[in-house]
Amino acid sequence: MKKLFLFILLLGALVSCKKAANEKHYEIEGTVVSVEAASHEVTIAHKEIPGYMEAMTMPYKVKQDWVLSKAKPGDVLRGQLIVTDDSAVIDSISLTEGSPNAPPASAGMHMPSAGETVPDFEFINQDGKKVKLSSLKGGPVLLTFIYTRCPLPDYCIRMSNNFGDVAKELQKTPAAWKKAHLLSVSFDPEYDKPSVLKTYGKSYAGIIDPKFEHWEFVTATPAEVKKAADYFGLVYDPQNGQYIHSLRTALIGPDGKVIEVVHGNEWKPEEIAAKMR
Repeated sequence: MKKLFLFILLLGALVSCKKAANEKHYEIEGTVVSVEAASHEVTIAHKEIPGYMEAMTMPYKVKQDWVLSKAKPGDVLRGQLIVTDDSAVIDSISLTEGSPNAPPASAGMHMPSAGETVPDFEFINQDGKKVKLSSLKGGPVLLTFIYTRCPLPDYCIRMSNNFGDVAKELQKTPAAWKKAHLLSVSFDPEYDKPSVLKTYGKSYAGIIDPKFEHWEFVTATPAEVKKAADYFGLVYDPQNGQYIHSLRTALIGPDGKVIEVVHGNEWKPEEIAAKMR
């Protein structure tokens, strides 16, 4: 019995070591752009993180609640970015008060309500073909926003993984899968040309939907992408190759009307799939 207990302790230690080995720590410093207390996120325009990513404007989860009430646009935030296989969060945060003339956080974005008719946005898919939302009527549409260069595991990568899980769930009911459509919309049209979207799409949908019959990866002109982002309340603003970027996922009914708009990345693929059925 004693040997068994020691074995369990050793196994637990090995598991802890493995978890720690998958956890990477980076120093991060940037200027606060906006604060979203509801999703526990602070968007910052940060400097290059050597060995991880270039200078970028991105929202990050924060571990300390006090930051959400104290941070304001223009403040300088410093901390430790902790990255695991499926998450990225800033800890050990310090704030330095910024300019009193800093621009206010984004506010007043449109948030569609259930039953609202979605505008007939027009996109270009991974094959260079036009896709209008009106052409997808007759079945439910699940739409989210991504860009292919996003490095954070709990942002675009999670959205794409979640969409893959939704597709797998729907395929268990062939009749539901036949009517369903998934759209991953890139807000980086300058880089995410159809060929780039196709390569990216194959890495997620290659086995699930190899012909992209139900899951398409699309973009549009910068103006059209901005209209779609603004309509769904996505915080997105290109700044010299950098991006302010929150998360929005929308479920649109067969009649082209909003069923639900989900903030953040906490939604469950199986629950969304059930609603699509």
